[in-house]
Order: sequence, then structure tokens, then C-alpha cells
Amino acid sequence: MTADVSGKGVPAALIMAEVRASTHLLASMQIDLADFAQRLNSLVYQSTDKKRFVTLYAAEVNISNRLLAYVNAGHPPPLVYLKGKLRSLTKGTIPLGLYATLPQLTKHTEAFPPGSLLVSYTDGLLEQTNSQGEQFGEERLWEYIRTRANLAAQSFTCQLLEEIKNFGAGTDLNDDVSLAVVKYIRNLNM
Repeated sequence: MTADVSGKGVPAALIMAEVRASTHLLASMQIDLADFAQRLNSLVYQSTDKKRFVTLYAAEVNISNRLLAYVNAGHPPPLVYLKGKLRSLTKGTIPLGLYATLPQLTKHTEAFPPGSLLVSYTDGLLEQTNSQGEQFGEERLWEYIRTRANLAAQSFTCQLLEEIKNFGAGTDLNDDVSLAVVKYIRNLNM
């Protein structure tokens, strides 16, 4: 799961703390992803001033069926890489907290066979700028994924964060950066 609150500072941090705590509670209930997102939306809607919202991407990997199930509420589309092909998971709905219910919320499924790599991130990753004012952007992220997909998930993540820092040439991040990486190495049931 990756999530991002609109805005900055203490108000945004308080909302994210609430989202984090609610996520742990809802995840312990072992409910469907769509129900999870809808309940989390209700909590955010009831506790915010409607000027703030939360983007959310939540997923489950079923290794028995080799499927990735996910919901996306206004979050940047995660990327899946497999055998030299990169695809963007663009299906989703609006961010959490804008309305009492999420319109057209659907749990989507995608093939996720062994060898698949899932990369979910917040917009701060793409928006990091260098000294010339250029953003890191999607093209650099896609190229990074293509050339480093062979790395273990932890190394992939650490090196990508280092690449973003280097791109910014030591300047502070323009926005917070969160990253979730899942690499399906093999099916243990085989």
C-alpha cells in the first residue's frame, strides 16, 4: 500500500497518522480491498475539512492464482514490469475524503506471474527537480525500472532513492517520497 495526503505540515501529518492507524485496523479485519478502500474513505471524509484528500493504492498478491488485485483512489498509477515489458495500472477512482462514497470503486486484477515487479510510489518521486528545474519524471523512472529490474526488491528500492537524491544534486526533496516495491521471485508451491 502507498498513500499520500494533500498538503504539507502538521495537518497533513495528523491525517496520515489517522490513515495509518485506520489501515492497520481495517487490514486486521481481512476484508475485501474495495470494502477496505470504501471504509477508509468514510473515515477520511468524516474527519477532514474536505479541503484535504488522500491518494491510496492498495494491493494483494495471490501467488496461487498468480494475480495482483488492487484498488487505486487517485494515486499515481503503479507500474508492473515483466520480461522487458512495462505497464501502468491506470484503473481507479477519485482520492479518499472528497465524497462520502467512492464512485465507481472496483477491485481490479492483473496477471502477476513469477518474475513480476510492482513499483508503487508517491508523486514526490516524479516531481523531484534537479538544479536546472527538470523533474525526475516518468521517463527516468521507467528507464530505471527497465535497467534495474534484476535487483532484489530492497536493493532496487535503496538504489532508486539514492538515484533521486543524486538527481536533486543534494537539494531537499520537493515533496515527500514513498515507495513500495514487490518482486515475485518464484512460486514456492511449485
